[in-house]
Amino acid sequence: MRPNDELAVIDWLAGLFPLVPRRGTRLAFMFTDLEGFTAHAALQGNGAALRLLRRHDALVLPAIRTHDGRIVKRLGDGLMAVFGSPAAALRAAIAIQAAAARRRPTVKLRIGIHAGEVRCREGDLVGHDLNVAARVTARARRGRIVVSDVLRAAADGVPVRFRRTRPLLIPGREPLPLFSVERKEGTS
Repeated sequence: MRPNDELAVIDWLAGLFPLVPRRGTRLAFMFTDLEGFTAHAALQGNGAALRLLRRHDALVLPAIRTHDGRIVKRLGDGLMAVFGSPAAALRAAIAIQAAAARRRPTVKLRIGIHAGEVRCREGDLVGHDLNVAARVTARARRGRIVVSDVLRAAADGVPVRFRRTRPLLIPGREPLPLFSVERKEGTS
C-alpha cells in the first residue's frame, strides 16, 4: 500500500469510527481473488498478468467506491476492502459479479465477505475476523460470492438469495456456516 493510501484508510476509519485505534470496531470485510492468476502469469507472462490485474481493478474499484467501501490493500491478485455496513459490502459484491459476467472474456473472480471486529495496528487493520474473511474467500468458486452467516444475518434488505454451502472449519471454534449468494431475478 502506498503511504497516501494508507493514510486515507486511517483517516476514513478515524472519521467514521473514532474508537478504532483503542477498541475494536465492527466492519464488513471483502476480499477478491483472481482464480488461476499464478498459472496465467506463468503461461502468459508479466504483461498479460498486468493486463488481467487492470481488468480486475476496472471491475472492482468502481463498485467498492460506489458503495462507500475503502480499499485497504492489494494482495497480489486481489484486494481487501472494508465497508461500514454488511449490506453495502454485499451490494458492492453483487455489482462486481454482474459487471464481471458482462465482460468478455470473463474474469475468473471470486469474492468472500465476513463482518466482525477490527483493530488498527501501525497503519494496518488486524484481527481474527479479517483472517476469517480471507478463508471465506478461499471457499468461493469462480464467479461466486460466498459470505459468512454473520454477514448474511446483518445484510437485511439486499435482494439476494442465500444458499447454504459447507461450513468453514476454524480450529478451536464452532463451524462457521457459509452461504453462496445469488442476485434475485428482476433486480439490478
